[in-house]
Amino acid sequence: MSIYYDYRDDDSSEGQNIRALISAFERRSPETYFDVDSLDKIAFHYFESGRFEEALSAIDQILSVQPFSAYTWLKRGVLLGNLCRYEDSHQSLEKALSLNPHDSEILLNMGLTLEALGCDDEAVKRFDEAVRLDPLNEDANFHLGCASARLGRIEEAVANLQMCADRNPEHQDVWFELGYCYDILQDFEASLEAYSHQIDLDPYSCETWFNKGVVLTKLGRMEEALRCYDLTLDIDPGFIPGYHNRGNTLALFGRFEEAIECYQEILDRLGDDAQAYCNMALAAAELDELDRSIRLFRKSLSIEPDFAMAWHGLGCCYTELGRHRLAVRAHTKATELSGDNLDFWCCRADAELIAGYKRKAVKSFRKMTELLPDDHRVWMEYASVLSQNGKTREACKAYERAIKLDPECPTAWYQYSELLFMLGKVDLCLDALSKSFELNPEYKKRFRKHCPPEIYNHPRFRERVGIDH
Repeated sequence: MSIYYDYRDDDSSEGQNIRALISAFERRSPETYFDVDSLDKIAFHYFESGRFEEALSAIDQILSVQPFSAYTWLKRGVLLGNLCRYEDSHQSLEKALSLNPHDSEILLNMGLTLEALGCDDEAVKRFDEAVRLDPLNEDANFHLGCASARLGRIEEAVANLQMCADRNPEHQDVWFELGYCYDILQDFEASLEAYSHQIDLDPYSCETWFNKGVVLTKLGRMEEALRCYDLTLDIDPGFIPGYHNRGNTLALFGRFEEAIECYQEILDRLGDDAQAYCNMALAAAELDELDRSIRLFRKSLSIEPDFAMAWHGLGCCYTELGRHRLAVRAHTKATELSGDNLDFWCCRADAELIAGYKRKAVKSFRKMTELLPDDHRVWMEYASVLSQNGKTREACKAYERAIKLDPECPTAWYQYSELLFMLGKVDLCLDALSKSFELNPEYKKRFRKHCPPEIYNHPRFRERVGIDH
């Protein structure tokens, strides 16, 4: 890691013979004396040459005679950071800060060192202190913005990054970071504008073209997204995510054969890649090449046995082929690997129902209600499978939950009324049935056409719901 700091000494003497000075330093004996200015020039020369150990040796000699120089301790911290000795770097920067607690550059470098140590919260505090001391410091604002974004504090990040961009519109990376933050905030137009600024500054950044393509895909501007991915790969043909996203975008267009060619390019470059085989399998399934799709899913799983999406896709193929028990096994494996994926649980529950595993299906639908407790449709599906298992009272409770979440759903009221009748709760059944007719008159027609005779011919029902023939 290269830690930021401008090491240049503005008052360095013109015409100093640095080579002679370096030669003397490298041939020095214990008795050789160098003044502080000479040692500082020596350290700077080594720093610029990337010889950080030698620079550190010169800085340590300065500190042996000037131990209370905050600026020198700062330089020591920077050098140790470049040597990836982050704990030692932090200690030196702490010493510098104790000598000069109001220096924004010390605080900025402390933040960078804390980032390298994985202490993002502490890093943000130091960057924030630097900005408070020097609100127009573009580097402090930039790093505070980046660190805030990593902590999920996106709006704060945007404010600091925008400050940096306003101060220096040609900053090397600020527009890229702004594009990322606006994407997270789902302000896609602002994200595109930021990425376009970054491209103006660095037209050969494949990462920026790639990210712009991602945002265009989210906006449904697929042709433009494809052009971005093409440019990404023109700049760097080895940028594997570009092939993945180009293939995925082609698949969204329904151009599955072309998508498969993109995924094959990944395999040609990497040899084996579980994600590429999985994506090829998904595209093959869309082409109704189910046997080919199964082979590709199995190949993906041979590389990465715990790839949940591949197990899910395999289960879907087995379902299409009527191999329901194999489908249940595959979907069960997918949910074991990705227990919070609602789609996986939905497919598992459906597969269990079709295979006749009704008790297992009940548990799967119950899990779905835990994952999405505020969706009335999930509760209706759960109620339906409970009813199929003869658990009428539990099914009623599930319908009540669905109705509470969406009182305007006629289907929930209608199906709820059927269960209430089975429980002998005639008045409540009539209330629910009437409500379904009120919300959707088509349910009265359905009632007339499909209602069991014992309900349809019940005089109280006919009177209550207004059926006179």
